[in-house]
Order: sequence, then structure tokens, then C-alpha cells
Amino acid sequence: MSVVATSDGHALPPAAPAPRRHVAMVGSIFAIGAGAMLIGGLLAAYFGSREVVQDGGGTWVDTVKVHLPNMALAMTYLSLFMSSFTAQWSVSAIKLNDRRQAYVAMGLTLLLAAAFLNGMTFCWHQIGAAAGDGAFADHMYAVTVVHVLLVVAAIVFFAVMAFRALGGHFSPNNAEFVGAAVAFWHFVVVAGVVVWWCIWFLEGGPN
Repeated sequence: MSVVATSDGHALPPAAPAPRRHVAMVGSIFAIGAGAMLIGGLLAAYFGSREVVQDGGGTWVDTVKVHLPNMALAMTYLSLFMSSFTAQWSVSAIKLNDRRQAYVAMGLTLLLAAAFLNGMTFCWHQIGAAAGDGAFADHMYAVTVVHVLLVVAAIVFFAVMAFRALGGHFSPNNAEFVGAAVAFWHFVVVAGVVVWWCIWFLEGGPN
């Protein structure tokens, strides 16, 4: 560490260290990795249990007791899928320094997420099965509830970012936290598409 001396013999304090960059994005990447492994492990357990039941001659989804509201589920996950576009819109608006568009995009993103949560509670009620009613119900709730909790975490992350944006904390040159929040948002959307395909679509498709 170098110390600069002035003409009167007094030493100036050392320069402040450079701020650490990309901390938020690196943290978001680690969270995405952990979430991906969690969802992947749960889906692996789901398909493993499904194969065991079917190989034993059993019925994985008892359509007499379990009703899959596939059209409602498709619309519910579609709302989450649409939120990925509005979330990315908020990043673009911040980088263009258009705060009005950024606020609209953030509000629409949170509104679509709320629609997804509302839709999932409705679909769970319509299914007519509770945890403990069979292997399918147990694994289905394990996967979908964990995914919903990841969506809630993404909402909290995104809401913190939105409140900071309302306070004027971000600019075209300071948008890393926005990008980190949106990156995690894209992850939960992609995870939602995978969950919908594996849990709902493969068990009967929209009807």
C-alpha cells in the first residue's frame, strides 16, 4: 500500500479500495444453481416413484379420485410465463433511463405473479387430493409447493428491487441489482414451464 506525502511532510490517507462489482449477480447465479438442483432432485424422485408404481401394475394418477384442471393450470402457468417478458422490459427501461416504463413493467410483473399464485391455489383446490392420498399427490405437492415458494422468493427479491427503483437508486450505469432480480425471475419462470410439462401436461395434457 503506497502512501503519498504532501509538501509539508504529512502523509495522505491511502486511497479507498475499489468497490466490489457483480456481487448481486453472482449471488443470484448461486441461488439459481441451488434452485435448479432442488427442482431437478424433486422431479427425479417424482419420475422414479412413478416408474415403480407403473412397473408394479399400479395406477399413477387415479382419474376417478383426482381431477386435473389442465386448462386452468395451463392459463395459470401462462401468466407466469408472460411475467418473464414484463420483467425483462423493466431491465430495458432502466437501461434506457425511462423510469415511467420501468414502474409499469415492474407493476405488471408483480400482478402476473399474483395471478399465478391465485391460480395455483384454485387448481390445488380443484384437484381433490391432499398430501397423503397417494404417491402421485405426495410428489405432486412436493414439486409444485416448492416451486411456488421459489416464486414467492422471486417476488420478494423483485419487490425489493422495485422499491429501490422507486427511490431512484438505479440508472443506466447502475442496473446490476435489477439484472440480478430479473435473472432469478427468469429462472422461476423456466422452472415453472418444466414443472407444468412434467407434472401436468404429461399426465393428460390440456382438456
